[in-house]
Amino acid sequence: MKLKIEKLFIKESLTLILFYFFVSLILTSLFIGYENLNVFNTKWLFSGDDRSAHQIGWYFFKNDFWRFPLGVNPNYGLDIGNSIVYSDSIPLLALLFKSLNFILPSQFQYFSIWFILCFFLQGILSYFLTLKITENKKISIILSFFFLLFPPALYRIDWHPALFAHWTLILTVFLMLRKDNHVDKSWILLILLTSLIHFYFTVINLIIFNLVKVFDYFYKKINLKSYLSTIFTCHITLIILMYVVGYFEVRVIDTFALGFGTYKLNILSILDSTNSHTNTAWSWIIPGLNLSREEELEGFNFVGLGGLSLVIFGFYLLFNDKKLRSSLNKKFINGTYISLVVIFLLSLSNNISIGNLKVLSIPLTDYFYGPLSIIRSSGRLFWIISYFVIFASIFLIHKKFKKKSFLIFLIIVAIQIIDTSSGLRSYIERDDKEYNLIKSNFWENNEITKLNKILTTSPVNYNKHFDAFAYFIESNHIKKTNIIKMARANRNKAANNRYTLINDFNKRNLENETIYIIDNIGHLLSLKEIFKNENVGFFFKDNIWSMVKGKRDLMDENDKKIFNNLSLYEPEFFKNNNLMFNNPNRFVGFGWSHNLNDNGIWSEGNFSNLLFKISNVNTDIFFEMDIIPFVNKKNKELDIEVYINGKFNNELKFKFTEDSLEKKTKVNFKIKKENITNNMINIEFRNLNLKSPYDLLISPDSRKLNFLLLNFNFLKENI
Repeated sequence: MKLKIEKLFIKESLTLILFYFFVSLILTSLFIGYENLNVFNTKWLFSGDDRSAHQIGWYFFKNDFWRFPLGVNPNYGLDIGNSIVYSDSIPLLALLFKSLNFILPSQFQYFSIWFILCFFLQGILSYFLTLKITENKKISIILSFFFLLFPPALYRIDWHPALFAHWTLILTVFLMLRKDNHVDKSWILLILLTSLIHFYFTVINLIIFNLVKVFDYFYKKINLKSYLSTIFTCHITLIILMYVVGYFEVRVIDTFALGFGTYKLNILSILDSTNSHTNTAWSWIIPGLNLSREEELEGFNFVGLGGLSLVIFGFYLLFNDKKLRSSLNKKFINGTYISLVVIFLLSLSNNISIGNLKVLSIPLTDYFYGPLSIIRSSGRLFWIISYFVIFASIFLIHKKFKKKSFLIFLIIVAIQIIDTSSGLRSYIERDDKEYNLIKSNFWENNEITKLNKILTTSPVNYNKHFDAFAYFIESNHIKKTNIIKMARANRNKAANNRYTLINDFNKRNLENETIYIIDNIGHLLSLKEIFKNENVGFFFKDNIWSMVKGKRDLMDENDKKIFNNLSLYEPEFFKNNNLMFNNPNRFVGFGWSHNLNDNGIWSEGNFSNLLFKISNVNTDIFFEMDIIPFVNKKNKELDIEVYINGKFNNELKFKFTEDSLEKKTKVNFKIKKENITNNMINIEFRNLNLKSPYDLLISPDSRKLNFLLLNFNFLKENI
């Protein structure tokens, strides 16, 4: 008898596994395309979204030798610090498949496998959790399709494959139901597992686990030693694993970023059916609410009309039936509700909005904003609340109606699929085109494809040319690049990398076997002047400028014509020129950076320059500018030397006073006529005492700042 039961159990389990495997295979085929199930086909990942960054991160990691920490990925980003974590390449699979690299071809992707795995686990885990709640197999199968087609999860397929792992949240709800003595080990394993997938899942589970343990200590009266031992074990093992995987290749301070309070949950997000970012409407019936772009991007939490019906019905039963309330409270472990309240408040952030109405805005000091910025996309945290509330509603409805609940759930799932079919269809019918890929035959030239390194003249963690060159990098087996798209980077290393690059350019020192992608017109004009007498090829292809050492002979007539016709900006005398970093300023050369989308541009590093054309000038002229020097209580002096066309012109000295802090200063200096050559003025600012806000413990900003240039003016006489 026992043997028969065991055989029946094995048969049912295998049937379930096969069923959900085939369902996941079909759904993956529908959502990414049948042809893209092929793990040797990578081109579909380069359609202009973040998946290309995940694939390129994996490409460099795969083709590098093993290092320690195991997750470091230095060839992707070079000197700015990187690991497989910060390209969101799913460390769990990256580490697994790198260990199998000896049998893998040069072009290989595991994201189709990941989607199949996620659909499979989403389906089978939701089945088992529903079965645990209802003890009804038919209901469990029906409701598993509700979770398989859950809009907040499906939305992530295109943009963040790692965040498609919503099955980890189902495991979280599973653990909320467990009250056995071994549940702590399961929590720790889940926390460790999620750190190998995506840190936002880890944060969710850490919050819940820690608050649950606090409740255990006070209400279950567990031994203090046991409590501290469990907490210590969890956090120490997590930190060790995070170190091994490569989380700490980026300084903790560099994980602080802008966005908390912006990429958040709106109180009406659960009702907002339209995601304007992807132009996808997830409901035929419920209209979009036109929330802010950031709220729709990271706060998207629409659960569908069926999901809303399920939740409303569940809440109605909860508030009208004391026995059901009591049953629900007994079902979940202590600390569940308070942990969800904390997560809800974090998802709302310090800026609480209802629709387009801002209800409350709480100012945060840097000491609070910094740590909270680690979870800057706080709207994602609400996912666990959605799952909890939905499973709780399933429990309440089934508890109330027993066998009749089957029909209720069947109707709800039918409503859900019909209503969200608008969004489902847009994903299934979507055509993954090759957006922004370079297409010129120049990039297929053997003299170019044999080069093994590609660099940008402006190394940052989100390079504007990344999408265009991502597939070129993989298909041409590029070995190293600083053209990247990463969630975080070591700001100090990135800044020093820019300064080293500028110094190399000024010394006419270009690397061999390297393509340089020129970031902007100002850089191009500076490089044209620096390398005018050198064998350096400049190429204008696909509306992008590049240069290669020793390849001037490869320039075609169009390249030469456009390059020779490039002209410097010729300013009008006595006319103010206001500056913004994102404006295409032809006169802004190297060594300038942003002011966080505000007015002005920062001179940074030991060198920054401005280039101008000045015609018909036979006398000394004057350059006037409004600046805010980087002087403060911790950086009391700033000394800058000014050179004109490589010749020393004058010095600028600034000293801190209490009334000068962050105040505009007018600077005026003479440009000697003998320093003006060929009607060109190259104004160079050379900083003699480099300091960054980070060096001075002012902020995480690691740029070596000189002054903020707000505007400038050329004068024919000193006023």
